[in-house]
Order: sequence, then structure tokens, then C-alpha cells
Amino acid sequence: MRARLLVFPVVVLAVLAVAPAAHAGGFATVGLSSTPAGLSAGTPWRVDITILQHGVRPLVDLAPTLEIRSGALTRTVRARETPTPGVYRAEVVFPRAGRWSYAVRDGFVDKVHTFAPVAIGTRGSTAAAPAPTGPLTTPAPTDSGGPEWGLLGAAALALAAAAAILLVDRRRRGPSARGQAPEPA
Repeated sequence: MRARLLVFPVVVLAVLAVAPAAHAGGFATVGLSSTPAGLSAGTPWRVDITILQHGVRPLVDLAPTLEIRSGALTRTVRARETPTPGVYRAEVVFPRAGRWSYAVRDGFVDKVHTFAPVAIGTRGSTAAAPAPTGPLTTPAPTDSGGPEWGLLGAAALALAAAAAILLVDRRRRGPSARGQAPEPA
């Protein structure tokens, strides 16, 4: 009986040990060479997308996509690999003026990286050209690559439940279950 009760905590500990290793290497950061701010409808937005594993190592041989959305209208384009490792190029045209959101699906773990929405001007407007944003514009972090706190919390609760079951079983079985000799009669 005792061996059977110890199996549950051992399994929980094994899950705790394996879970972080299974998640290791599972996130990428995405940066853009420019934003579409200042563009007018019908003008192509050419953007280089930099995808780095853990924010450091360039990722190659991916198939990232760039998606733009305004209301129910959505356009998705595939970014093509450039000669620079980890850099992909996409070109998209905003078909009408208005407020547009845009996002990149990284093609690594297919995480969607969102960016702040922009206003696209009308065709032929004198909208300023997109301002350079430096070498890399990154979205607000949505995944730090750190521990999965939900998984760790659930495992800790399971371990506490196993300990409680073991304690209740020992109390139910009496002093002999705790390794104490029964009192003489």
C-alpha cells in the first residue's frame, strides 16, 4: 500500500522535471524594420521581419506570415527569406483607408506577434512616408520564455494533494502506519 501511495508524488515530480525542458527553446521574438504608419491606401508596405529564437539566435527556413486587418477585411501575405539569416521580407498593400491592425505569425511555433494599430490615409493623400523606426521595432512581450507558472502551480497543488492523501492514510491506519509500535494492552 505504501509503495502505491508513493507513485503519485514521484509521477508529479517527474512532470515537474520534464515540463521546463519540454518548453525550452519554444519561443521567438519578432522585430520589424518599419511600421506602416503614414502610408496611404494602395501604397505597398515593404517590411523586413527579423525572427530570433530567445531574442538572440536568427531563425532560418521558416514561413512567417504578415496579416493586416480592418473590421472584417483581412489580408495575409507570406514573408520570403532574405540572404540575411533570420530576416524575412513581406510586401502588403492596404486596400482602403482606416484603422488597421497588423500581426506576424512567426512560423516557428506559429505564435502571433501583434503590434499597435495604425491609421492608413486615403489614396493620393499627402501622408508622410513611414518614419524609420531604427533597426528593430518589437511588439510588447507576450511570452518571456520563462516558466509556465500555471503548469507549475497545478503540479504543486497535485503534490500537496498527494501529501495530504498520504497523511490521511497514515492517520487512518493508526500508530503502526507511522512506524510506532502499538501500546501494550
